Formats: sequence, structure tokens, C-alpha cells
Amino acid sequence: MKITDYRPYHNLGLGQIEEEKRQKLRQYFSLLAEVKDPMVSLVVPIYRAKETLMAHIISLSEMSTIIPYEVIFVDNNADQASLSILKGVGAKVVKEGRQGITYARQKGLEQAKGDIVCTMDPDSIYGEHYVDRMALPFFENKNLVLCHTISRNYAKDFQLPWSVKLRNFLKRWYFKAKMSAGFFNRITSVRAHGLSFRRDVLEGTGYPTDLRSVSGCDDGIIAMQLYAKGSFNYVPALVYTERPIGKPPGKPFPYCNESYFHDGTDAKEIPSINIKKAG
Repeated sequence: MKITDYRPYHNLGLGQIEEEKRQKLRQYFSLLAEVKDPMVSLVVPIYRAKETLMAHIISLSEMSTIIPYEVIFVDNNADQASLSILKGVGAKVVKEGRQGITYARQKGLEQAKGDIVCTMDPDSIYGEHYVDRMALPFFENKNLVLCHTISRNYAKDFQLPWSVKLRNFLKRWYFKAKMSAGFFNRITSVRAHGLSFRRDVLEGTGYPTDLRSVSGCDDGIIAMQLYAKGSFNYVPALVYTERPIGKPPGKPFPYCNESYFHDGTDAKEIPSINIKKAG
């Protein structure tokens, strides 16, 4: 499906879509429930997601892979409309009452059974072969600890006007330039909606739950932790995510505004991390 094909599902509840589609989604999550030994875990935090959630889960149901996987939705004090959708299709939902994206992603990491964890977002739409693209490289390279991809954007209501098409074109070439730079320049392009990693490598440290991670904080820190333990790859996987509107500017470290620290600490006061490359 093209991203614009998801337009009819914007801001819809389960009862508002066609019966055939409802049955397909219920069957999909029923089959997922039968997977007892998943190799890959897809983790999706849910907070305020009702506008894009239906389209998101439809994109998940249309993925094609022979790899056994699970999908874990983390209820991070989600709105009732989102929870109603997830309950109606029989999705696996775990609760994390502490508010914040890093708390939610940490809960997903703790619940994951797969050797490989893919972190996702409910405003993102994923291509048919996304799981294969993000997981298979780990089975080909034992030293690989992280894969990431760069997303394309869509405008609100799954629109794709020429201005966004141009943005996607420029973003692609900008990212190619970033890929030729050093790691600490590239790391700012790592985003959780297109990130996968080896679960056992991250379990020892986990997510930085002492930060209110927004605008890439958790993604950048996770990438640095993993970089110290192995190699990482850029993967050309297809993912669309909603165009960010009104995000505050990032800081050099840790890639977020100092207002996101729980104790009000200024980002300039945070000591730099000494990253020593594995091997």
C-alpha cells in the first residue's frame, strides 16, 4: 500500500472500519498469540495515538516474513480510544504507569522475548518487508548490535503534498551526507521508529529512565551504548512517520532540551560519555 492509501483510516475506531478488515486484524493478532518462541519483538509505546493507531496496526498486519515475531503495545497511560482499538483486535498490551517514553520502552524491553527488538511508534507506517530488513542482518553478522533506517514523512491525515515529497527527497540526500561523517554526527539520525538491536546487549544497562527523553534523547543514548559493544548498520527499510511539528531544538548532548531533565539540570552540566569502541 502507498502511504496515501491509509487516509481512510485516519482517526477511526475499530467499529468504523469494514467488517472484513476487522476480522483480518483479529485473526492477525490471534495468530501472533500462538507464537511461543518469537525471534523478534516489535515494541510500540502508546500514549495519545488514536488518530494514527488504526492505520499503524493495519500496516503491521500486512507485513510479510517467515521470522516468528511478537508485537507488544505498552500502555503508557494511553487514551481510552487507543486502548479500545487494541482490546478489540486482541493485541498484547502491557501496562507502564510511570509517564515517559523511556519508561515505556524499558517496559517493552523487559517484556520482550525475541533476541532482536524493533522499537516502533504508533504514528508510523511500516513496509511489507520491514521485519526482514531490520532483523535478518543480525543473523548474518554476529558482531552486529544495532540496525537503523531513515524514515520518510507524511503530512497530517496521511497526505503527501509536494512540499512533503520535496522534504523527503532532501532528507534522503542529507542523510547520505551524514552517513559519510563520523559516528557522533550520524547518531543524531538514529530514531526509535526505525531502530532494532540485540536484546541481550542492552539488557544490562537499559533505557535512561532518569531523563524525560524527547527529540531523540533515548535514541541517541541507546545508540551510543550499543556502539560501544559492537557494530551497527544503516538499513534501507521502508517506514513513514508523521512530519514533526513544533519540536523544540535539540542540544549537542544528549540530543534534547535541558527542560526534559527531571531535576531541572542544565544539559551543559551533564558530563560527556567516554565511548570506547568494542574490539
